[in-house]
Amino acid sequence: MKTLYFHQTPYVSPMADKVSVINPFYCAPYSITLQINTEKGVTYSENGDRLFYVDDTFFTLHNRRVLYDDTQKPIVTFYKKAVTLHERCKVFKGESTDLSQLLFSVKKINKSISPGITKLNVFLPNNQDKKKSDFRVIICGSKNSCTVYAGESPNILAKMENNGGFNVLVNPNVDYAFIVALLMIVKDVKVGTEIAPGIKLISSVLSVALGN
Repeated sequence: MKTLYFHQTPYVSPMADKVSVINPFYCAPYSITLQINTEKGVTYSENGDRLFYVDDTFFTLHNRRVLYDDTQKPIVTFYKKAVTLHERCKVFKGESTDLSQLLFSVKKINKSISPGITKLNVFLPNNQDKKKSDFRVIICGSKNSCTVYAGESPNILAKMENNGGFNVLVNPNVDYAFIVALLMIVKDVKVGTEIAPGIKLISSVLSVALGN
């Protein structure tokens, strides 16, 4: 089991209340460090114990995947739906397909934020108008790192660094099963790594000047 190292320790403000989306059982009163083997879809604790795993198949023809705990109990089911302008994913409790068991949905924002940044908005079922997100995920580069925030606030719930796998630090009182589910979506989402137009122009000028 690899030791988890973060280049910079992120400021994570203590949450006064539990942030529970999947189950309060997964809210620890202390920070949790996790490692996700993105190739196998397996999540380990800091001690190397397996906590969660995703079934071996990728999104099937029905765009369905299931996250299990180590006792083979289904925790959540992911349903991905390709839309013309946006990527969306709906996450249900257990192996349910019933809308009454919807836990949250994730929407990729294609509107440009800044070069190399991808944003995911996360909505809870009671957020009908979806004018503001309940949570948001900011992904840097080609998934080099990402941060999960509470709504549009600066409050960090979890932070991930990609060192050949997802090394994750989860805030106290935050549902770490929810964080793992989000990061399994991050693993599959297409990210934008386009270079800013100004940088492209400079690169083109340099190429001409150097005769490339």
